[in-house]
Amino acid sequence: MIAVVVRWVLGTSAARRLVGLGAGVRRVGALIAAQAAVTALLLVAYLWVSGVYTRFLVAEHRTAAALTAASLASSLTSALNERLALVRGLTTFVEVDADSGRLPREFPRFAEGLRRSVPGVRNISAAPDFVVRYVHPLEGNEKVLGNDLLQDPRPGFAETVQRAMVSLDVTMHGPVTLIQGGQGIIARQVVPNGGAGGRHWGAVGMVFDLRAALDEVRFDRVPQHLGFALHTDAGQQVAGDAAVLQREPLVEKIVLPDNHWELTIAARAGWSALAQGDQSYQAFQGAFLVLALLVEALAFLAFSRRQTLESLVDRRTAELGRAKNEMEQFAYAAAHDLQEPLRVISSYAQLLEKQQKGRLDEESEGFIREIVDGAGRLKMLLRDVQLFLAEDRVPLSNTPVLAEEALNNALAVLKKRIAEAGATVVVSDLPMVLADERRLREIFVVLIGNAVEYRHSYRAAEIRISHRRKEAYDVIDVRDNGIGIDPRFRDQIFEVFRRLHARDEHPGTGMGLAIARKMVERLGGRITVDSTPGVGSVFSVFLPHHPFRGLS
Repeated sequence: MIAVVVRWVLGTSAARRLVGLGAGVRRVGALIAAQAAVTALLLVAYLWVSGVYTRFLVAEHRTAAALTAASLASSLTSALNERLALVRGLTTFVEVDADSGRLPREFPRFAEGLRRSVPGVRNISAAPDFVVRYVHPLEGNEKVLGNDLLQDPRPGFAETVQRAMVSLDVTMHGPVTLIQGGQGIIARQVVPNGGAGGRHWGAVGMVFDLRAALDEVRFDRVPQHLGFALHTDAGQQVAGDAAVLQREPLVEKIVLPDNHWELTIAARAGWSALAQGDQSYQAFQGAFLVLALLVEALAFLAFSRRQTLESLVDRRTAELGRAKNEMEQFAYAAAHDLQEPLRVISSYAQLLEKQQKGRLDEESEGFIREIVDGAGRLKMLLRDVQLFLAEDRVPLSNTPVLAEEALNNALAVLKKRIAEAGATVVVSDLPMVLADERRLREIFVVLIGNAVEYRHSYRAAEIRISHRRKEAYDVIDVRDNGIGIDPRFRDQIFEVFRRLHARDEHPGTGMGLAIARKMVERLGGRITVDSTPGVGSVFSVFLPHHPFRGLS
């Protein structure tokens, strides 16, 4: 038996080394997985915080851009309305002097004063009966004379005059390509007829250079990272970059007498790109990177420390396991090797008892009997120690076993004890179980032997063995009517060498139930006890249920 154990130990040492190597690989894998989880969490945190901070910076940039747009729109509104006010002044002048005969003489002087009041005035005209008769300055504007405003074939020109006739206020047209060259804005207003009949005297008009008006606004002050676009309410491009309209622009209206323009401003690269290019965003990225590296380092140290502790625990556990195995091997070997001298002592003590029977005094014969009894008890103890220590080492043979057959073999072993105690054993039908016949027989021997040993002194011992199913287990109950067990000791009775009674009251090694529990657990089950002092006990053996076709 010792040789078998040694071979088993040598065979498992390589396996233990492989297990240790596998445990190290698993620990490294766990460390990598934990570090990867921390990195993933940091990435998620970065994406969330980055999104929040980006939206904050976008809001700041849009607010700043809105202030810029509002300032530009206000400046452009003032510039345009200042020019339109000149048209209204011209209308008043013509209305007053239209019938005085002084218009041909006074018009150039008044028009020159208007032209000098703002930059970019191309020409100033008056059109009695809506035909241009007066223009200033004349040089370069000769083509304007004689133009019938209501019959002008150019798109929008006649319509501007017609709108002025309806609104009786200044109307605008443009931007248009001017006869004089360049882009301009034409402003018209109808001059009412001071006399009867309700007909209009005609109209006046001024042509403004668009560039001069825009230069007053100073669009060159728009920050380089922003783009702008200026267009009429009809969608005609006035200035700027039309691509701005596709980038979530801010819109400001420039209100004019009969229409409006729209000024749009947006980030050239998009608001998110603008925010992420901000110095504060880059500072945030740097700070988060430093924080992430710090967290990664702390996590690595923490996980490494844990791995180190786990490795230390595994090493200590392995050392304890080796020490335990060595102690068990020593105990097993000692128990085995002590059997031979014990047999010699027992045999010679028995021979001495027989030879000297009647020759010695009573006290000496008592000494010899003590030697014989002690040798017997020691033999039983060594046998139980060997059985307990070998349980984990002896291969397990899980085959279909008739529990009733194992019980009958156990009853055969206990036949003499049962008869001497006058005990009765009642057995119900027991099932086929997947177990080891030797272990199952030994379990029955322990449980029935205990029931016989701890029987009540004033009633006949009765032991009932039955079967029931509970969840996924076949449960075999061994019920007796003995002295019972105090509830305080229900767990202690399964410990090694645990005795609740003196040896002179109930002999035994104190290892029976410990062996039984170890065997049941090796079979994949468990053993429990339910007891009432003075009434009896029920030991329940739980074995995993395995259905067998054709068998019950």
